[in-house]
Amino acid sequence: MARISPQIRQEILDKTDFLSVYQEHVRLQKKGASFWGLCPFHSEKTPSFSVSPDTGLFYCFGCHKGGSIIQFMMDIDRLSYTEAMQELAQRCGVQIHFEESEELGETEKERQALLELNERLSKTFHWFLMNHDYGRAALEILHKRGLSNELIEKFRIGYAPANRQWLYSFLKAKGYSDDFLKHSGFFSKKDLAYPLFADRIMFPIGDAKGRIIAFGGRAMTEDGPKYINSPETAVFRKQETLFAFSQAIDSIKSTDTAIVCEGYMDALSFHAAGLINAVAPLGTAFTSQQAILIRRRSSNIILCFDTDEAGLRAAERACSIATAAGLETRVLLLEEGKDASEILEKKGAGELTRMAKNTINAGYFLLTRANQLFDISTMEGKAKAVSFLFPFLDALDSDVKRQEYIKEVGRNIGVSTHAVAMDYAKAKVSGMRRVRNSYSLSNNVPYGSSNSARTSDLLFMAAIILSENPFQFIDENLDIEYFDDPRAKDLFSALQEAQKEGILDIEGILSRCTDEAAARFVREVDTSGELQGGLEKIIKDGLEQKKKASLERKRRSLVAQLQSLSVDADPLQEKLILEEIINIDGELKATGGDINE
Repeated sequence: MARISPQIRQEILDKTDFLSVYQEHVRLQKKGASFWGLCPFHSEKTPSFSVSPDTGLFYCFGCHKGGSIIQFMMDIDRLSYTEAMQELAQRCGVQIHFEESEELGETEKERQALLELNERLSKTFHWFLMNHDYGRAALEILHKRGLSNELIEKFRIGYAPANRQWLYSFLKAKGYSDDFLKHSGFFSKKDLAYPLFADRIMFPIGDAKGRIIAFGGRAMTEDGPKYINSPETAVFRKQETLFAFSQAIDSIKSTDTAIVCEGYMDALSFHAAGLINAVAPLGTAFTSQQAILIRRRSSNIILCFDTDEAGLRAAERACSIATAAGLETRVLLLEEGKDASEILEKKGAGELTRMAKNTINAGYFLLTRANQLFDISTMEGKAKAVSFLFPFLDALDSDVKRQEYIKEVGRNIGVSTHAVAMDYAKAKVSGMRRVRNSYSLSNNVPYGSSNSARTSDLLFMAAIILSENPFQFIDENLDIEYFDDPRAKDLFSALQEAQKEGILDIEGILSRCTDEAAARFVREVDTSGELQGGLEKIIKDGLEQKKKASLERKRRSLVAQLQSLSVDADPLQEKLILEEIINIDGELKATGGDINE
């Protein structure tokens, strides 16, 4: 299939005169740092269509359509991605070299060939699991985890042999070319001698129609990652796909509820227990696209992620994403920190079914998390806890719901309802005021629905992504744990993923976001021009704040270690801890951090 490399894409974007392209369709006027005009995608009298001359991103604050210059051309001229890239390349004098010659119907041919290959291999992997000595150990593991042969057949679970030469030899004997296999999702693109799946239990991943579009593989040994998923191909987009969706879709419709688990085995465990409306994301956070996929079939969702810290963080983000999609959202926290697979294995289907009834609503779950994450006995802790809940308040689709939740937040955290409402209103207005000032916009322009409550975390990550070299900050000792706002965490994860994939442009980075609200915020602040000239200060202040917070966390940990030492502990160990605390105190004094004795 014809493909434009990321390097050529970036060269085209670097050489494109964004404004001249936009101005062929929209009469733009410079106001502040951005250019404004009447949106070509909806009828309006007051300009709400904005373009950033630095990044080339566009965003309409009226209809909320936004993206890169490529997306603009695709939408305005109804072009395909390739056609839009060819048009831009011709304008800026860049010659596009496709990896393969593009022929009519080539894309569809590749799609069909991939679907046929996936179908063939799912049967082969399943045969190895059920009928060959190679798969005996894998089958025993599945049986031990409580999965019956009937369920294994239903999901067509299989086994990929440990012999790394087998898969390539098998497919070559079937007549597949090296070029096709490079893009099949089964091998390293750099080396066909390296299959992605070897000595792994194989879980076929289907689309809504049940066609196999990808695989997940669970390791049989401790070597390498426990789970590997197929890379994206012409038939597979992981952010738009849920494991077990085709098997669960009828039950999701009939019960009007979907259970979203953390992984394959958890979803299968629910199915084994008779709860056949369970699905799972594919090794990534729950996404807006997956939420919409469920919303088309159901109005309720139950989130059941692991109760370790990573699982709880995933549940935090998923609560806002699911609620924003219009789903009534509840959270299932399995007792004693167990996951569904472990409960099925050790206590049986009846116990898992019983536990599955004990759900709490998303708002209460997030309030509980706020109490766990922040010290609400202090003023700063109360303020952070309230700010932590802003994304969920944004996601609520009713002012009545929002008002009632604000009351609950005030009661739970120990502040007045008025104070919570004022902080939330200030967070929203701070963004809206900057946008309106950029173009003297009238109050009747419908901004309220698009402007999210902002936090320092969210603004900091937006500034990083919009900076000249955002990837340098991944190496600035930043860690996803340093962010409280789940939208900021999502942006940081998107930046990391883009770096791994060699994606350089801003819209490419934003396309890796699982939460559309986070991506939309970056487009808003960019095209409004409010960060013009202020990026460096926001980033500098943010890095200093993160460094200070990191030192404070480290100091608290050391103090806890010191206090836990027994009376007969080694004096040298105590001395080393004290010295480290003293060193941190010196750094904290320099940054203005808190030293609580």
